[in-house]
Amino acid sequence: MAASARDAHLNLVESSRRLFELDSGVEIEEGDGWMFGAGRSTHPVISNVAFRIEDDLEPARLLEGARSFFGSRGRGFAVWARAGEAADRDLIAACEGDGLKAVYEMPEMVLDTRPEERPDPEGFELRRVGTAEDAADYWRVAASAYASIGFPPEVFAHYDDADGLRADRVAAFLARREGRPAGIAMTVVSHGVAGIYWVGSTEEARGRGLGWSVTAAAVNAGFDMGAELASLQASPMGESLYRRMGFETIYDYRLYLSPEPGGAK
Repeated sequence: MAASARDAHLNLVESSRRLFELDSGVEIEEGDGWMFGAGRSTHPVISNVAFRIEDDLEPARLLEGARSFFGSRGRGFAVWARAGEAADRDLIAACEGDGLKAVYEMPEMVLDTRPEERPDPEGFELRRVGTAEDAADYWRVAASAYASIGFPPEVFAHYDDADGLRADRVAAFLARREGRPAGIAMTVVSHGVAGIYWVGSTEEARGRGLGWSVTAAAVNAGFDMGAELASLQASPMGESLYRRMGFETIYDYRLYLSPEPGGAK
């Protein structure tokens, strides 16, 4: 599982880069063992993030580089660390020792078998995103779905590259009910992993089995593109569903916040 855990992390980094690139105003900097991404949104946790790619990169170098990159833009940022993984013990210690605050945690979950694909719930039609209109509706659902856990809608408003949801090694799915967008899920395949991202549904569509349908469609599309493992970071909304589908937790991602320069600690 060690190799799978590392591949899942690398998929998160690569998928995040590709999602960042959906924002035409994004700034990405990649170096020897790290990646920083700053979107147009100033949200310090969601749109401004620092990843360590190489486990042997000194945490002090990562933090110094991140403070320079984001500080020059007047931004706060979040460092993603793997709690419970030996590879990130030093990174977690460095973040805590440097005064960064743990602000969010989510389980990293994986699945190595194809989940059952169930018929679309009655009244819903699920299809792969194929047009710019579909892409715009996809992000409208995301803004609605994730508002309940505190994600600002502006984050999704900046995803203005419709072609990105139809790119190579990407599959995004949109469910409609009576023509109105209702549910979403997507996969980004890299490192042999199908990363599942931005799964959600509108409030009125919940409780009808739609979450299973869109997630299974994304997972199986990833396997069809050659992935051997599906991976996701579960929100509180989705964790119980993913467990029922057979996903298992391998570690937790813990996000450490460095506030904007001169901001509140």
